[in-house]
Amino acid sequence: MPLTLKTQTSQSVSIAAWHIEETEEFFLNSLQLFPDDKENIRKIKLPQVRLQKLACRATLSNLLGSNEVGITYTETGQPHLNNFYISFSHTENTVAAALASIPIGIDIEELNPRILRLYPRFMSKNEIADSNFLNFKELYYYWCSKEAMYKWFAEKNLDFIEDLLVFKNENKGVVCKKHTVQLKDYYFENHIIVVCF
Repeated sequence: MPLTLKTQTSQSVSIAAWHIEETEEFFLNSLQLFPDDKENIRKIKLPQVRLQKLACRATLSNLLGSNEVGITYTETGQPHLNNFYISFSHTENTVAAALASIPIGIDIEELNPRILRLYPRFMSKNEIADSNFLNFKELYYYWCSKEAMYKWFAEKNLDFIEDLLVFKNENKGVVCKKHTVQLKDYYFENHIIVVCF
């Protein structure tokens, strides 16, 4: 089982990451999913996306300590599980899941210099001034933080520059100029995970 990270971020937040080496059949045989969730995954045309969805559920299963993963979705498309808040994210071959008793957002990215071309599209002038924009690890912190904040807020049409502000030195963010959130980052095997809660 290639679980690469499992940790308790706070008393109410747990996260885990999984490097995918398994097949779809492995996940389907080892997980008990709600029929609707299983059917929705089977309808996905791209095999890699199906595998990522299943690996997300296996990661969540590990956090739960149970192979029963009964996910439903809210009206805004957020995954939900019984009395828990959950959040998923994936890169090409690695997925992350967060399980919490409070609203949560998670993002995982593989560190890559290509972000050096993209940061002006998602960072404010103040964020750029407060960062070493030649350090792509730092730029990924901003990107992942904003992705996690977007998932935490669970509403569409947010502007990443105007509506999602990151204060890296304080490990916090502000959503829509009125909601303050905590941010926690983890680095492993050339990946970054940021959790928002």
